[in-house]
Amino acid sequence: MRSIGQHLVEAWPRLFRYALTLTREPDAARDLMQQSALKALSTGATPSEPRAVRAYLFQIVRNAWIDRIRRARIIREGDVQDWPDDGFDDRLIDAIAVRQAFAALDPSCRSVVACVDVEGLTYRETAARLGIPVGTVMSRLHRARQTMLHRIAGQSDESEVR
Repeated sequence: MRSIGQHLVEAWPRLFRYALTLTREPDAARDLMQQSALKALSTGATPSEPRAVRAYLFQIVRNAWIDRIRRARIIREGDVQDWPDDGFDDRLIDAIAVRQAFAALDPSCRSVVACVDVEGLTYRETAARLGIPVGTVMSRLHRARQTMLHRIAGQSDESEVR
């Protein structure tokens, strides 16, 4: 039987990508990973099946991130940057629009989008990772995608699908 430390080492790259998706900042993702690793290593009871351990580790990262948001209680505004006057690359504008729409999602929808659209997990795997029913995954994903499309299209908040 492998230790939680061995499972943690094996899942570290995927856990870090997930943390980076949640935090959107490499330094914050590293801090979140350190906090999550300490929590995982300090717990006594862990699942015995490898898939359950992996889901358990992702849940620790997610819960640590939620705890951090609750403690901060700060709504973060987008960073304002000085852009060059010589024009924009349309791909850059599209990427910024998608990131802003993603950042504006509520945390529960953002985590579902991160699992399905960024990590490439199935609905069932996402449900297991987040500890929610598959139907809730499908509902949140649909709502999040519609909200992002409305934001990218520049429609007001009243016209968004809720």
